[in-house]
Amino acid sequence: MQTANQKITSFSNEKIKLIQKLKDKSSREEFGQFIIEGYREIKKSLLHPTIEFLGLYISPECFLGENENFLIREFLKRRVKVFEIKKAIFEKISYRDRPDGLLAVAKLLDFRFKPNQIPKGDLYLIIEGVEKPGNLGTILRTAEGGGVSSIFVTDPKIDLHNPNVIRSSTGTIFTLPIFLITLDEIKQFLNFNQIPIYGLSPEAKTFYFQRSFKKPVAFLFGSEQYGISSQGKILCNELLSIPMKGSADSLNLAMSVGIVVYDVLRQRIVNNSN
Repeated sequence: MQTANQKITSFSNEKIKLIQKLKDKSSREEFGQFIIEGYREIKKSLLHPTIEFLGLYISPECFLGENENFLIREFLKRRVKVFEIKKAIFEKISYRDRPDGLLAVAKLLDFRFKPNQIPKGDLYLIIEGVEKPGNLGTILRTAEGGGVSSIFVTDPKIDLHNPNVIRSSTGTIFTLPIFLITLDEIKQFLNFNQIPIYGLSPEAKTFYFQRSFKKPVAFLFGSEQYGISSQGKILCNELLSIPMKGSADSLNLAMSVGIVVYDVLRQRIVNNSN
């Protein structure tokens, strides 16, 4: 194993206290830092073009395999300090029931909308008023697998740096372009690029699969509790629904995104194979 720069043996160490604090949004904003825990998540964070790491904390007693040394070497190459800590201390600072002994601290990322930084694409998601970190993380993971170009998050009720967002996204928050944006900015950007917006709403009479999505398109999904806002509905070219049977009146937000995104992917694969 690569040699750590420093060993931490006390629960009262100031760095350990700070990591504990960074589990809360207010402290993340105060210190301008956030935590990334887990091998997969940290590995993907290394791919982010602008991320600035402040430290890597390891506990070899918690390691699950042999790939940990790869991450340690990468951090040392970047001249990021690596701190080795005891298992008991790591379990205290961990956000997980079964930690794998890897936790990084980095400066907060800037998710603010910047038109010149949005890559060109043919499939965009707009997520309005998302309330649950796990839902957003799952949406990010699903979106990347389904070929989404970028995700626009508007009026979120959660912090994008929430450890649950990072964990449930399995680190795709670092590899998929994601932007905090207003509905007015979305309208301007998509209208300029002549990309239609379809909103998903249970009240719509037309099912999503009754439309063709072979050309560039954007989908708007509303919050778990309230759905698409009135302002969001005005933004849409058309409202579409997902058919449902039984007594339930709605689907989980992340599930709805997955159904639509993967059917768009299916349409395009079929179209390209013909």
